Amino acid sequence: MQKLKIKKVSFSSAKKLLREKKVTNQSSYVREVVQKIILDVKKNGDKALIKHSNKIDKTKFKSIYEASYNKSDFKKNYKKIDDKTKKSLNYIKKRIIDFHKSIKIEDLKTSDKVFDFLGQIYRPINKIGVYAPGGNAVYPSSILMTALIAKVAGSREINLFFPSSSEKAKTLMLATAHIAEIDRAYNFGGAQAIAAMAYGTETISKSDKIFGPGNRYVAEAKRQVFGDVGIDSFAGPSEVLIISDKNKDFKKLAADLIAQAEHGEDSKCIYVHIGKEGIDDLSKELNVQVNIAPRGKTIKSALEKNSIFIQVKNIHEAIEINNLFSPEHLQIISKHYKTSLLKEISAGAIFIGENNTAVLGDYAAGPSHVIPTNSSARFSSPVSIEDFLVRSSVTSIKSIKDKKKYNELLNNSIFLAELEGLYGHANALKLRKK
Repeated sequence: MQKLKIKKVSFSSAKKLLREKKVTNQSSYVREVVQKIILDVKKNGDKALIKHSNKIDKTKFKSIYEASYNKSDFKKNYKKIDDKTKKSLNYIKKRIIDFHKSIKIEDLKTSDKVFDFLGQIYRPINKIGVYAPGGNAVYPSSILMTALIAKVAGSREINLFFPSSSEKAKTLMLATAHIAEIDRAYNFGGAQAIAAMAYGTETISKSDKIFGPGNRYVAEAKRQVFGDVGIDSFAGPSEVLIISDKNKDFKKLAADLIAQAEHGEDSKCIYVHIGKEGIDDLSKELNVQVNIAPRGKTIKSALEKNSIFIQVKNIHEAIEINNLFSPEHLQIISKHYKTSLLKEISAGAIFIGENNTAVLGDYAAGPSHVIPTNSSARFSSPVSIEDFLVRSSVTSIKSIKDKKKYNELLNNSIFLAELEGLYGHANALKLRKK
């Protein structure tokens, strides 16, 4: 049995480490490779998309139609999957839809003595591009966690892109596309897929916004096309931080850390223990589970390279550590936790209680599992229905109800316009004085 070598630090040492933490930027090599691919697809469309797919993913496409699928194809593949898979995917579908339908999004309409309509309105983003990762694993959950929310929001067109994989995996992805009510799917992945979504090709329509996680090339491609198209976030490696005051029976917590670590060697797992006893017992349990885990090599590397165990005195120190990291996932198992503390906590998704786990959030809890990483939970949120909507402010003046109030509005605006040296602005207002 190989013994894990996980860094264990004190509260003060952890604060220093986390304050000095630097967000890992993509290498210049990745940036340049992605930039060339994007420019090529932008210029040469289908031809470039096929070329890069055949080169990078070892596909053998001769035309775009070999990699294109419609609703009829989705239905055929749905019939191929077993009943247990159908039942599970449809169960998760219902939970996602029910959760997001319960979120209240309402237009605002008010008025005052000048404006007969003063407010804001929401409308759905029309064309959504969904990216689902592939390679060593396939993620039908990523399709459900994005496309279904777009449907609830009222988006008109949803196109799916996923990398080449085995026939079995492809069948599952296309069957999931049927469940998620997607319009078209394309068997392309990587930066070339992001470029096709962002700029369109002769046969692929341009998306208004792109959703879904991917590898470092996909993440960099999303960064480069942002502005020409909307994106959900700049996703980084998976993260979990667990706060616990347990002093025995660490099987579940060890399993939760392993679940996060198996995403990849760059996954980040932080364990914050309240009290003097427990960290060593958790380490022993981790050793047992890692050595029998199917993806043990990946898990071991993630835990040793990117993970730390921290000992603190109380829940308040634990929250201070958490907020320095602002993790993607936060689990809390502590008798000292109170609901009133929630507003003090910075995390993408919070899971409370020993019988809860970030893994439930990955699948069937209801909220989307597309969650901010790299400490961006400080200023951004998990994907939700609001991300598939845009908001416009609206003002309306049909008739002047109160001339005094109207002129007061104009005079203050004229003053500020002239203060800024924008005399054309001021004149446009002066012409409206009553």
